[in-house]
Amino acid sequence: MDTMRGNYGSLAEAGGYDHADDDAPLTPPPAIGQDERRMQVRAYNHWASLLEDRNFPAIEDLGPENLPDLGPSSVLLDFSSGIENPGISFLGEKLAEECGVGEEELTTLADVPTRSLLTRITDHYMQILANQAPIGFEAEFVNQRGSTILYRGILLPFAAADDRIDHIYGVINWKELADQRTTDELLLEI
Repeated sequence: MDTMRGNYGSLAEAGGYDHADDDAPLTPPPAIGQDERRMQVRAYNHWASLLEDRNFPAIEDLGPENLPDLGPSSVLLDFSSGIENPGISFLGEKLAEECGVGEEELTTLADVPTRSLLTRITDHYMQILANQAPIGFEAEFVNQRGSTILYRGILLPFAAADDRIDHIYGVINWKELADQRTTDELLLEI
């Protein structure tokens, strides 16, 4: 008689079970699960791994320049001098390029070019200060070059001392939509 654990040997063989599948890899190929949302999940998981027994991870544990999968698409805002015009302690190269600036050109939030992707991250920073927790977001907008950008990001709070947020690490992923003329040309070719 079969038990709850099962005795499926005869059923598997009778049903055409192919034992060649037993050698199939147990892990999915690397490309599976690596979409845009995954970047935000990896950023959140990294943040959570730094928490230990604190309310917010210590800022000295972050090191965005040492995060090759997150760093290029990220920014670190520094609120130690106040919340009105936070400093920019780190700006990833891909995010800087999308904004049309060099990595070293922006020192405060006031320096961020209007209608750049970086303004989309900074639109949400007051929410994270109010909620005292990570904030995820996604939307679309038209950038300074007139291109429609779809973006998804997460803002993560950090602190030098455990009692108040003084840094926010933002990670964002984006893609540009093809303009109508390009879309029409592609449809004609198909």
